Amino acid sequence: MNRHSARLMRIAGGALVATAISPWLGGVAFAGNQALDPGDLRATAVPGNIHDDPEHAGTICEQLGFPTDTEVGADNAAGYDANDIRFDSDGTYLDAVSVPTGKVIDVVVVKAGDFYNRYDASVFATLPVNDMHGPLVGQAENVPTISHWAACIGDAPQESTPPSGTVTGDCDGVTVHMDGGTDGGSFSIDPAGTSDAINEDVAGGATKDEQLDTDAAHPTVTLTIDGEVPGGTFTRPASCDEVQSVTDPAVSFANACKAGISVTLTNMKVDDTTTDDVTFTVVSPSGKSKHVTVRADQIVRLSYPVNEDTTGTVTVSAPGLSATSHSFKKDCTTVLGVKVVKTPKTPKPPAVQGEQAQLPFTGMPAGEATIIAGLMLAVGGGLSLLGRRRADDGSAS
Repeated sequence: MNRHSARLMRIAGGALVATAISPWLGGVAFAGNQALDPGDLRATAVPGNIHDDPEHAGTICEQLGFPTDTEVGADNAAGYDANDIRFDSDGTYLDAVSVPTGKVIDVVVVKAGDFYNRYDASVFATLPVNDMHGPLVGQAENVPTISHWAACIGDAPQESTPPSGTVTGDCDGVTVHMDGGTDGGSFSIDPAGTSDAINEDVAGGATKDEQLDTDAAHPTVTLTIDGEVPGGTFTRPASCDEVQSVTDPAVSFANACKAGISVTLTNMKVDDTTTDDVTFTVVSPSGKSKHVTVRADQIVRLSYPVNEDTTGTVTVSAPGLSATSHSFKKDCTTVLGVKVVKTPKTPKPPAVQGEQAQLPFTGMPAGEATIIAGLMLAVGGGLSLLGRRRADDGSAS
């Protein structure tokens, strides 16, 4: 309600007296000649004053019937803003703006003049709540200035949830989950259809699980809550005890320049539970179909050559295996090249004027060698001539 609406209500205050009188009064109350008028359809006007009175009546919240609530307010017309609790005031009108999560406003009182207005919890179902004020005063029924006010903040009521449970399982066992809800519950578990029930009490806010075994003779587990509410049932499937005939056809491919496309057909499981043969249909790169039977827990390998610079495709299918195709584009020819390295010849150094050529392996200049050779020839010739003369002289004698 806005302040304009409050003013309109004050104009119609006389019509509101009958619905706004406090139950504490036997009828219409007056202050002098003034009727007790809250001036607000949301409020109940109460005569007299209200203050904290620790020695006698206790706190305002105790007097209003909420002894465990947190009391906030002011001994004047000021607002309040602390700990996520906020009330705004302009001195005449009071607004309830916010309270913390999990908290509610149980009651607000606004004192003005000789009376106070009481606003109960239903007014604060949704915040903010604006334009609260004291009872009207005077012949003109004016909204008076706030003397003081108080609000009692309590815990929000918790939604009550009933106890509940579930029963889930598989071939290996059953899990019974029990939830006590808000106030707790009694649970009865009928294990595998026997008469030896398991009884469990689970407190409010608590949970508990039970693990049970089932077998072909006792396949069903049933949960009952509080003696009559069904909590769930699980029945072990009959298929858990059937002997399964399981096959596991699979195919894999590999490429190689020499072998072409290699195909590996398998019919096996890790635990060796495969019992049936599987017949594969293989379509070669030439388009021909071939049926290949692979026995249980066996592997068959095939290979299909592929011509150079062509693409070969092999397609394999089998019961329980979708058709699977594999292609190989062969490009395996490699042209080998020979690297030829030409070693350049080392050029002869040019002849240098003023230097004599040297004979090979001697290191001696050719001119000097010629002179020495000539001298040696001359010496040799002289020695030869001298020898001949001596020989002639001997023969003459």
